[in-house]
Amino acid sequence: MNKGGEIRPKYPKTMKTTPIYRLAVRLVLWTMIIGFLTTTTGQLVVLLCGIFLFYGVARLVLSLVWKLFLGVALILIIILLIF
Repeated sequence: MNKGGEIRPKYPKTMKTTPIYRLAVRLVLWTMIIGFLTTTTGQLVVLLCGIFLFYGVARLVLSLVWKLFLGVALILIIILLIF
């Protein structure tokens, strides 16, 4: 029985077909994924994901460099105001 707080229900230990069923489902899913990635649409999706990933990393690096520049500029302004 599924008790409160458990995400996966407990299956009886007598169900021997469950591992074979899981293996078959995984095999079918991987076959579908490989089949999709070999098509032109799949390659376009992979290309777009790569572009979006590169864009996200570039924005992250640019924002970090900008914050570093602003921090250094602020420190220089404080030093110039003190002396």
